[in-house]
Amino acid sequence: MWSDIETSNDLLGYTVHANLLKSIIMQEKNLPVTIGLYGDWGSGKSSTLKILNEMIEKDADSKDSSVVIYFDGWSFESFDDAKMALIQGIVENLESSRCFTGDLKETVKKAAKTVKNKIFSMRTLLWSVKNVVAPAAMAYATGGASFIPSLISFFGSFNTEDKKKELLEKITGEDAEDFIKEAFNTHINTEQFSAVREFRDSFKSLIKATGRERIVILIDDLDRCLPEHIIENLEAIKLFLNVEKTAFVIAADQSIVSEAIKSQYGEKIGIERRQDGGRSIGDDYMDKFIQIPYNIPKLSDQEVETYITLLFCQSMLSEEDFEKVHTDFQKYIIEHKFEGYGWGNIKQLDGVNTNEELNRIIPFMAHCTHSISRSLNRNPRLIKRFLNAFEIRSQLLSLNGSDTMENKFLLLKLMLLETSHNDLFAELNSWSIEAKGHSTQIQLLEGAAKEDSLQKCDFPNWNFDDVKDLLLMEPYFSSVDLREIFWVSRDKLIDGMGGVTLIPKRIKELFNEIYNASSEPIMKQKSLALKSFNGDEIENFYELLYRKSLTDSELKTPYKVYYYLIENDVDKAYEKFLISFEIIVEKAPISIANNIKGIMSKHSDDLNLIRLINKNDRLSSLVFPKRKNIIKM
Repeated sequence: MWSDIETSNDLLGYTVHANLLKSIIMQEKNLPVTIGLYGDWGSGKSSTLKILNEMIEKDADSKDSSVVIYFDGWSFESFDDAKMALIQGIVENLESSRCFTGDLKETVKKAAKTVKNKIFSMRTLLWSVKNVVAPAAMAYATGGASFIPSLISFFGSFNTEDKKKELLEKITGEDAEDFIKEAFNTHINTEQFSAVREFRDSFKSLIKATGRERIVILIDDLDRCLPEHIIENLEAIKLFLNVEKTAFVIAADQSIVSEAIKSQYGEKIGIERRQDGGRSIGDDYMDKFIQIPYNIPKLSDQEVETYITLLFCQSMLSEEDFEKVHTDFQKYIIEHKFEGYGWGNIKQLDGVNTNEELNRIIPFMAHCTHSISRSLNRNPRLIKRFLNAFEIRSQLLSLNGSDTMENKFLLLKLMLLETSHNDLFAELNSWSIEAKGHSTQIQLLEGAAKEDSLQKCDFPNWNFDDVKDLLLMEPYFSSVDLREIFWVSRDKLIDGMGGVTLIPKRIKELFNEIYNASSEPIMKQKSLALKSFNGDEIENFYELLYRKSLTDSELKTPYKVYYYLIENDVDKAYEKFLISFEIIVEKAPISIANNIKGIMSKHSDDLNLIRLINKNDRLSSLVFPKRKNIIKM
């Protein structure tokens, strides 16, 4: 098993990215600088920051030139005022840095105290806006007079005692609304400008007090926050930007941050500008303070193979042996940037004690690399989670006494099929259940794949390159009774052999209410609840219905459920119906003719639907009484 926590133990070759960022930061002429480290969720941004953090700390220990602060923006997600929490967090991290000792530590603490006082002033200002300005404005708007003393006190900082009478008259006079708005804006803007200026000046003094050449602040997990907190954190970061000797590296999924900004400042503006071929307001906002954007590239197939190889070595070798492998890998990629590091490299190392299981699993994984890359979007975190799931299910095989290498390889193939083509995974399962063991249908499928005739035979929906790779990869699905392996490999699928499903209870309950409804009006009415389901929830519902349609293909019920889902315009209902109907149409009872006619009325121009209906002669004669078999396809 492998930890899902980011680490500086580089198995991806991301040291090269960290080195590049470090070289930018270490050049004095580049400071101050703000770098955006961009990448998808799970692409390795956090690990790159960890590697960079370790590099700079090591450099600081030897040259005494830098202070590095690692800051997790998500850790302040629960704070009401995320902006001020982040500001104070940065200052306190700098103050408590282990780099400072003796007299220098006291000097830094003294300077930090001044900065924290300025932070308190900004907090007080924000409190005033929230607890005095806003309530006072509300009181005025509703005709209340109880906040007049508060207003006088609030404006007291810039109004002398002899003007209080005049102020009271203006607050309660005919032009009170205009006066209050103007006074609030003037006072708050003046206070804000002053507080920000004083904070920046004191922060500069703090940096000077450290005596260091640069302060490097690494901000991670910004994109995991709620949209409003993403904005608050960005606004907090802006307070520090362009302060001498500072370098910020902000790791985030650019699209998520951009969408958060767009939702905050006007989605309509962003959409309109995109339609004109321009950039969104979110992208423009980020460009205002990100000087150097750096995108972590997608892994290549060779890099995926290397990553998987190192993960299995980490799991199955001793700590000492893995350290030898990892050290060799780090040296190898410096000179061989465009080549993978695999089992051939490891076997040539002296003093590394490998084992037979590792010797078999790594070459097989290498053979699966393309399928893994494609199914898991070349994403390091998804790959690691997939392999963790594989390890757990391999242990289930072991508990059942079925943990042969052949079964493990078949388990991996089934999991890959489920990940990228869940409908085909379910179909393969249904063939295994119907055959109660070795399936003739699966043998025919693999035969068609070998002859490259899936499209011409009865398996056009299997005609995908990655699926053909899995079908042609030994061991073959037809070589064993797959039912037991299906039992441990399933994720979303309801096991036809009585296994426990992972589908949430409330979805199963709603499915049972719809499927077993006492009348068709009730079935139709309860089906409307699905329109509020999110993507994963509705996919789970369709999994239940698909499995039921396989086992009840000769009954009217599953077809009626599909019919009412389509009638109610439930998302993906027609698409899911076609997938199911393709498999069960020949067993469909003639009693569903009216339901099929109803579906036809909404999709009369779909030749694929007409083709499927004509595969069942008895049903076709009722649906097309005057045009029996008019279209044979």
